Amino acid sequence: MTEVNVNETMWNLTQSVQEANQAIAQSAVEAQERNLRYAQSVLTNGTEVLKSHVESTRSLVEAVIGQTHKPEEVFQSVTNSAVAAQERNLQFAQSVVENGIRVLHSHAEANRALTQELLEQSRKQQEIFQTLVHTSLEVYVNLFSTPFSYYKQGLELAETNTRQGLESFQQVVRQGLDTFRNGTRQARESYQNVAQ
Repeated sequence: MTEVNVNETMWNLTQSVQEANQAIAQSAVEAQERNLRYAQSVLTNGTEVLKSHVESTRSLVEAVIGQTHKPEEVFQSVTNSAVAAQERNLQFAQSVVENGIRVLHSHAEANRALTQELLEQSRKQQEIFQTLVHTSLEVYVNLFSTPFSYYKQGLELAETNTRQGLESFQQVVRQGLDTFRNGTRQARESYQNVAQ
């Protein structure tokens, strides 16, 4: 019966670790998708602004070439075209910053959700380890009454399982925390790059 409990406990631990890893991977994919959409919008909007600059310049050149007006009128046309170009540039820059802020807020919210998921998985894993330790203690008590050789073998098995389980848990938690820190660092760097 105890072996069944240990196997079930280890299965539960494996499931919890898989769920945590899946949440991390899904969060990373979603962040990449948000970043890609943001980059595409910046490129698309930037291309549109450049096209409008080209068209405006072409129209201005045609107007200046075709005009036999006074230099003041030519200067006014050039000035009006420059002001319009500046307004288009300002609108583009504003959209880049606003969209970047929205992406960063989205990243922050996703990181909060991921943190909650990892905390929940960590809580589950702690409960599983408590069950494993409790089961290991039951094995220890049951084996105490058996001959010494069986006692020693059972204790070694319980210690090995507990140690391996603890090492696996620590590795998974470290990986999860490293992934979370990297994601947070990347989001912070992206925000700092956008803010500059």
